[in-house]
Amino acid sequence: MELEFRKLTRKDAYEFSKWGKHEDPRFFQYNFPYTHRVEFDAWYFSKQRWITRKVYGLFLEDYPIGFVTLKHINWFRRSAELGIAIDPNHVSEGFGTVLLKRYLSYVFEHYPLDTMKLRVAHFNHRAQKSYEKIGFKKVKEVVEPFEEQSFKDLVLSKYPDQFDVVDGVLMTTFTIMIFKKEQMKDW
Repeated sequence: MELEFRKLTRKDAYEFSKWGKHEDPRFFQYNFPYTHRVEFDAWYFSKQRWITRKVYGLFLEDYPIGFVTLKHINWFRRSAELGIAIDPNHVSEGFGTVLLKRYLSYVFEHYPLDTMKLRVAHFNHRAQKSYEKIGFKKVKEVVEPFEEQSFKDLVLSKYPDQFDVVDGVLMTTFTIMIFKKEQMKDW
């Protein structure tokens, strides 16, 4: 099984139409609802910003099984944030861990960054375990708007203990985690 890590191309984005679908409404925002090339193009170009965003993928025989986005880059503080998505067909197979290790190695080698941050929903224990296995450390918890507001009633009815509505906005707790460049020596 040959895994390749590289920058995501526009053509790669079309392959997301083959991704599985999450059944849990808390993860619906990771389902790709697009069917037309113009929709995938719009998604791809929204992720590519020359100075402030970079998107890389992990490929299994030229099929993108996951991607990670470098965002909120602060060149002065030498820090950035990442976001990650894995094809629901391949969740819990270890690909997220492989992708993040390759990504962190690449980013710290090619960009003048020292600290990587991420935000993970407090209820997403599987992802938190993966991040901790790599070396991410929890630094704080914050209550913020949930990314996907359109499923508000559904997630509130199924998971009332994990969400709240404040001024009409669906809120949940996120764990902020960081990884320092020097931690790579522990791999």
